[in-house]
Amino acid sequence: MKRLSLILLLLFAAWGGLRAQPALTLLQKGYDLGSIPEDGGTVSRVYTFRNSGNAPLVVVRAETSCTCTKADISKKPVMPGQEGTVTVTYNPRRQHGAFNKAISIYTNVPGARYVVTLRGEVTVR
Repeated sequence: MKRLSLILLLLFAAWGGLRAQPALTLLQKGYDLGSIPEDGGTVSRVYTFRNSGNAPLVVVRAETSCTCTKADISKKPVMPGQEGTVTVTYNPRRQHGAFNKAISIYTNVPGARYVVTLRGEVTVR
């Protein structure tokens, strides 16, 4: 009987461990930069997220929709309940008119992709 109880306890503990997963909750999903001058230099915004899961969250990569947009990530794990950031920088040089850029964020959450946006309008002086 003790052996059966020990086996059941170990199976239950292993099953509970398999359920531990990170979860990303975005605190900002998009920014509107408004009107920005083409010759005004780069503009950066910080997107904050929270690990609302029960295991460490790691941002694996961030992909941008254009070479005019860059995303900086930290590969340092974000513990459950803690916050992390992704910094997105937009270069308006040689861009004209309205823009709407999508940034895809990939983490260690299985099968998940998170999208944030950056929009505005580039003006020529």
